Amino acid sequence: MYLAPDLVKIKGSLNFVGTGGRNFVVICRIIQSDIFAPLLLKTAARKGLESQVGRWISVRLFGKLRTYFRRMDLRTKVIFVFLIIMGLFVYRLSFSTHYYLVELQGQDKINENINVAHRLFYNWVEQFNLRTDSLSRGIGHMGPGPDSFNQLYLETEKWGNLRPDIFFYIDAGGNIVYSCNNTYADGNAAGAILMSLHSVKKALSGIEAAGIEILPKEMIGIEGLLEKTRILLVPTPNASQPDYHVEESAMAIVSAKPVQIDGIVTGALVAGRIINNDFELVDLLNRELNASATIFMKNIRISTTVENSRGERAIGTLLSTPVEEKVLGKGERYLGRAFVVDDWYLTAYEPIRDVENRVIGALYVGIKEGPLLVRQRAMDNELKLTLFILTLIFVLALYWLYRAVVIPIRKLSISALRFARGELEVQVPVSYPNKCWEMKKCESPECPVYGKSTLKCWLVPKKEFCKIPNNSENMDACAKCEVYAATSGNELEQMTDAFNFMAASMREYTESLNALNNELEQKNTELTDRKDELECQKEQLIALNRELEESMRALDDSQSIIYALAVAVEAKDPYTRGHSERVADFSVKLAAAVGILYDDFETIRGAALLHDIGKIGISGSILRKPTTLTAMEFQQVKKHPAIGERICSSLKFAKDMLPIIRHHHEHFNGKGYPDGLKGAKIPIMARIVAIADAFDAMTSDRPYRPGMTAEQALGVLEQGAGGQWDPELVNVFIRLIREELQERSASLFAEKVEDDSPVI
Repeated sequence: MYLAPDLVKIKGSLNFVGTGGRNFVVICRIIQSDIFAPLLLKTAARKGLESQVGRWISVRLFGKLRTYFRRMDLRTKVIFVFLIIMGLFVYRLSFSTHYYLVELQGQDKINENINVAHRLFYNWVEQFNLRTDSLSRGIGHMGPGPDSFNQLYLETEKWGNLRPDIFFYIDAGGNIVYSCNNTYADGNAAGAILMSLHSVKKALSGIEAAGIEILPKEMIGIEGLLEKTRILLVPTPNASQPDYHVEESAMAIVSAKPVQIDGIVTGALVAGRIINNDFELVDLLNRELNASATIFMKNIRISTTVENSRGERAIGTLLSTPVEEKVLGKGERYLGRAFVVDDWYLTAYEPIRDVENRVIGALYVGIKEGPLLVRQRAMDNELKLTLFILTLIFVLALYWLYRAVVIPIRKLSISALRFARGELEVQVPVSYPNKCWEMKKCESPECPVYGKSTLKCWLVPKKEFCKIPNNSENMDACAKCEVYAATSGNELEQMTDAFNFMAASMREYTESLNALNNELEQKNTELTDRKDELECQKEQLIALNRELEESMRALDDSQSIIYALAVAVEAKDPYTRGHSERVADFSVKLAAAVGILYDDFETIRGAALLHDIGKIGISGSILRKPTTLTAMEFQQVKKHPAIGERICSSLKFAKDMLPIIRHHHEHFNGKGYPDGLKGAKIPIMARIVAIADAFDAMTSDRPYRPGMTAEQALGVLEQGAGGQWDPELVNVFIRLIREELQERSASLFAEKVEDDSPVI
């Protein structure tokens, strides 16, 4: 049966649904399918309601269904849900039987059949090749003469259904010396046609070749076999139609054997069995496998047991397009459901390849889907009858459940509503005689522990120790367990007991809450008396808070002191005067060039101003020493970043500057101080300050050397890039300084030109 593409989409959506309550998904998928969606949208377009269709379906329709379902009583809900589940179960069961019988069992059988067909087909080819090989050996004894070939051909009568249809001997020069079907006047011309076969070419080159070949129609015509091989093409549903109507070429089993005399190839013996209209093999497969079989040449049935609507072999019908694309196009097996001639089959196709491993046809086995579907429907009917009987049993059980469960739950719900309105005296009526909540204090003679004032007959957890006889450590608890076990009923009766106990307990809690309320009123009076005291403490806290704010402002003012300390550091060494301000300017320019946020400019400027504040703790004689420092003196100088960090660590405004102050002498290669950080582990703003500090230090005079020129200092930075300094930041800094030097040179040149200009 052929399904339209849109219906196939809907069927695919339905197959997605398993057991359970997912029928809503199916409805939505059907409505959204390519069939129903355009109809809904066209109708809505006529009324101008395109945007309201989805809203009406989702809100109005399903909203009402959801509200109606919520208002159902429990009995109706159970029946409704049961019917939905049973319906989906029946559908799923039908799908499962289809899957098991039609797909799983059928495909397993077909998969096994194609493997057997493969073995039989290629065993047929191998048997033909072995018999040809035995004949080729006889040529060496008898000699390559016409009488010898006639005698060899007569021996093929013993081959039975494998007797060759073509039997050639072609010499090394490409001339046909002998043919069983014709005597060639021009053996050279006929040999040229035969030489087009790959197996013949291999044999004349000394290589045995056997396999499946397609024989050209010219060869078939010369041999006089056109009537045997000609196939009329029949238009076939679901298949690509060729642009011709008669197929005159033929598929054949070909075996080509080189003939050697004294080690020299003198020719080749070629035998072939034409498969067109030969039903020996397919009938054998049909008998062995109890399945239809077909051999295709290209996409044309040339040998088959599949019948058409007239009960004849469907010779000349075509391979369906999906199968052709996979088997002939991609050279892969096809396993699955396929349309064969005029009906659906469970099929398996395997490509047939020639001696050059090219796909030239297909081998097919299959079984009709119809008989399997009949078995599936019979099983479905049996299952449906079983489910009907089960449903009837369920309805009877549901009636009993309604009387045993639903009615007590309804009584409980009515009592709960009365209790919610404030009727604390309410009790759920029960039918069993022992009323445990009335025996709460064991004042009723029916209580098993009547007269024992230490025990209460009420709900207790059924713990393991209650099951241990003579458990002296928990005698009271065990007695409670025994009392409740003797007086309680089933789970619903226990739930009713629990509700009645709750109502009785609420009365007790109400009384205790009233007493507690009186106590709280007394406490409230005491708290009111303390209110004035707390107000006084509040005013004191406000005053303390003001003092704290003033202290914080004074602490922030210490920033000016720190900057003054920075100036004091420079005062210890006259050669470094103005150094911190220049480092701060260079640092801010470099930070802006590399994309540091504007909000961080004040942080890097402050850190640059304070980067050498730790030198306060270094001896002035070391800082002003005109000669090279000793190792011990240099160790003292290396302490100044850590000293600077400690000085600034107590200052709130300098919190973000501490990493820069501490790490501005770290080297990019990890050989700096004080922590030996390396690469990206050094904060980027510390790497910026390090470059600015080094450049200003190199271009400034020192007691032990004069300052370098800017270009000399830039050269040192360029050499140390990647070692002491970040190479990317160094490149940006060099560009900035050189641009600044060019602008300064241009400005000086403009001023000089202006000064030299004549006064008019």
